[in-house]
Amino acid sequence: RAPTGGLIAEPGADVGDRVGPYRIIREIGRGGMGTVFEAHREDAGFDQRVALKMVARGRDTDAIVRRFRYERQILARLEHRNIAALLDGGVSDTGQPYFAMEYVEGARIDRYCQDHRLGIRDRLQLFRQVCAAVHYAHQNLVVHRDLKPSNILVGADGTAKLLDFGIAKVLDPSDDSLDPMTQVGATPMTTAYASPEQLAGDRVTTASDVYSLGVVLYELLAGRPPFETGELSASEVRLRRIESTPMPPSRAVLTGSLVSDPEPTPEGRRRALAGELDNLVLMALRKEPDRRYRSVEALAEDILRFLAGLPIQATPDSVRYRVSKFVQRNRLATAAAVVAVASVLVGTGATLWQLGVARAERDRAERERVKATEVTEFFRSVFLAASPVKLGPAVTVVEAVDEASRRLDSTFAKPDRLWLKTALQSTLSTTYFDMGLPAKALPLARAAMLSQAILDSGRITLDGANQIYNMAGVALEVGNLAEADSLFRRAMAMYEHIPGTDPVEIAAGWGQVGLILSRQGRAKEALEVQGRTVDFLRARVPETNRALMIAMINYGSELTEAGQIGDGQKILREGLALAERQRGLDHDDVALALQPLAMNLMYAGQLDEALVTARRGLAIMTKRRGPINTATLAAGRAVMSVLVEQKAYVQALTMADEVIRARGPDLPDSELSLGSAFLVRGQILGLLGRFSEAESALRQGLALRLETLPPAHWAVSQAKSLLGEVVVRRDRKEGIRLLEAGAQGIATALSPTNRRAVQARERLERYR
Repeated sequence: RAPTGGLIAEPGADVGDRVGPYRIIREIGRGGMGTVFEAHREDAGFDQRVALKMVARGRDTDAIVRRFRYERQILARLEHRNIAALLDGGVSDTGQPYFAMEYVEGARIDRYCQDHRLGIRDRLQLFRQVCAAVHYAHQNLVVHRDLKPSNILVGADGTAKLLDFGIAKVLDPSDDSLDPMTQVGATPMTTAYASPEQLAGDRVTTASDVYSLGVVLYELLAGRPPFETGELSASEVRLRRIESTPMPPSRAVLTGSLVSDPEPTPEGRRRALAGELDNLVLMALRKEPDRRYRSVEALAEDILRFLAGLPIQATPDSVRYRVSKFVQRNRLATAAAVVAVASVLVGTGATLWQLGVARAERDRAERERVKATEVTEFFRSVFLAASPVKLGPAVTVVEAVDEASRRLDSTFAKPDRLWLKTALQSTLSTTYFDMGLPAKALPLARAAMLSQAILDSGRITLDGANQIYNMAGVALEVGNLAEADSLFRRAMAMYEHIPGTDPVEIAAGWGQVGLILSRQGRAKEALEVQGRTVDFLRARVPETNRALMIAMINYGSELTEAGQIGDGQKILREGLALAERQRGLDHDDVALALQPLAMNLMYAGQLDEALVTARRGLAIMTKRRGPINTATLAAGRAVMSVLVEQKAYVQALTMADEVIRARGPDLPDSELSLGSAFLVRGQILGLLGRFSEAESALRQGLALRLETLPPAHWAVSQAKSLLGEVVVRRDRKEGIRLLEAGAQGIATALSPTNRRAVQARERLERYR
């Protein structure tokens, strides 16, 4: 072992050493800041295999230790199936910081593709997993800054895992000094995968990760890097990377096959890559950050469009753009030529048209630049205003978004700022919606829709259709069914007149219409629409498409409600498996799939599995969205239903009372779960013989149902049936009337053989 404190850094531990609860097995990697070991946890009955990262002795300066802890903080905020998870952390007995990560046993992505002889389509599907991980990191304001094949491992099951956030950066618009690299004065990177702005020492953003992903994808498809450096010096390599544009991947394919059928030869692979895939990769590799894909999600979406046989968004660089760049580099030399050419072409319509197009493109580019700058500055001011220093340590994300919403009108009051204001209204509305706060999202979504209509001036535009679609989704969530139905149909009609619109988006819109039909009690129509949506998507998109997964969940739910329990369970299990593969085991989408599956299992009499399934969904939603949230409460409804079926009345009553106590601004009367809680409470109190209290609760539940649902909806009829069973003991005539109305209404809205209809009919027969 080298002397401690010498020029050679020691790894910080030896094989066999114990670090915290972990026993070192072997060294598996070493980098600039530390060493990574395979280790086993051996305390308290654990036998867990981990990757243990430690600061190397001899490199444990204050700056490096700060950086190491910063990496640990970054990993702590990232939980994604395609990111190696942080498990634990601490300080060893010798004072070396460490953290334990999920141990990933696999091959680096390029070698995995070679060893398994993956074809182009399979490589693209695998690469989309990497995009999902990076996009998730970006959503959590983390830029990786060191994306390369050695930091992407693929396990035996084909799951990609992103590793090593050692030089990652948190995007905090209020304080660049949070990044210890700034304090260290270093800009570490892997030159072969670094973006031009990284190499030039400019500001690094999410666009830098888009570029690095482009390099990785280039290598996966062409079998070689986009830039050959040969014997060039380090400075020459940097200059070439900053100034040069790589040749299309199709022209860079190496001799010798690296992929399987249907492109087994280099020439076949060149043909497969030429055109759309060339454009896709080169767009990710554009030197100017603002000309790349706007996000990693957009890159992944274009890959999906290619796989689905749809037109992609990427286009080759235009001649006009290349000429404009030449002119910028040679202003004096081209000035005279411009004057001469203009004198010949003056007065021609073609020239004026070209100039107009160029001016429009310049104006659009300038507008996007201004938008990016002003939006960044706006959110920077919001974060400063919502910082713990000013608002106290309990500040939340919701408070920060509230602050942003309050500032919109005053910050963007002038008419010429309407386009910026519209974009922010839409962004903030989506943020509220994704946080499960549709009531807060509603006024912003409506304002964005109306503002966009003013901007469009009667024209059909993609932005206009998108704002209407977003507003429809919010209206559906808050229970404005008629408005949601009208807006969804209006948006889809607009999409059909907009060239290039993804038909998958239109299908997803029809899926939403199916949900509305179901909420309106039009069960047969809803079942037909959801079935058509699944068939349409199955024929057009791969299994990794989220729209297909959502459509299957919706269709399985409708099959269950229609009494087709077996068919419904089959497709719901398939939808759950898709959600788990796409999103991991603890994502909101998984919880969305678990709820209807739990209800199906309950109807099938599989009560134990139903309760486990429902509780798993509730646990996921509670963790991710909090206890008082529309999605969490919907998951709770499934648990309550199963508990009642199991005759676990005390537990179900406790859950119902908790929901009722939350009634208020955060749980308005329009929330369906509130009505369900009153009905569950009333049903259980009736079973316990507390008929007066039961009738009061059931009447409140029926009143809320009538406020939020159409009179002919099966859920309104069910409330009448439950109320009738209690009232009949006090007033036989009124009770029988309610029981008859309930049984007839459910049978008409669903079907006479539906489980709910059968139960309502049995209640009626007991008291006739």
